[in-house]
Amino acid sequence: MEISYAYVFNNQSNLTANPEEHLKRAKKMLNKNKNSLLLYVAIEIRFALERMIQHQLLLTDKISKRMLDEYNPVKKQNNILKLEPDSEFAHNIYFINKETNQKILWGAYKPFDSEKIKYIQGRLGDLLHPKDGIALGISNDKWYLDTREFLISSYKYLSDNLKDNYSFFLYKGIDNFELEKVN
Repeated sequence: MEISYAYVFNNQSNLTANPEEHLKRAKKMLNKNKNSLLLYVAIEIRFALERMIQHQLLLTDKISKRMLDEYNPVKKQNNILKLEPDSEFAHNIYFINKETNQKILWGAYKPFDSEKIKYIQGRLGDLLHPKDGIALGISNDKWYLDTREFLISSYKYLSDNLKDNYSFFLYKGIDNFELEKVN
């Protein structure tokens, strides 16, 4: 029993709610350079995007069930901005020592670019529907080249956003922390 439990829960090929895992799988498939994997890369990137935005939304105490049940990452991002308009901007997060008033840089919050999210989500949705006219079996067809370029760009954008990014809502209104908008 312990062996099967360890296999299931330590097997990184299993579906997780961790956007990093989705992005790792997307990168692994992109590195194989096989056109037959492009749609699977799109799915992993879509899951990563949805999970990253869902994570931000889950950290606010103002969330409604309707917002949580929404699956569209663009609508979720819009809900985040409605709940806290300042979350649209980058912020430095400082720890404040209450005894000395010393301000120590703790980390940074990097928001999603709403237009970029709208573009990625729309393009991913388009990719995941059947297409007519794709030159199947022709590896250097423009559709494959453009799709690969888009997926690589989306992967990089989401990976960069995920790296060293602290949640806005995790530190907003918490004693000893201050969020300062970056100009």
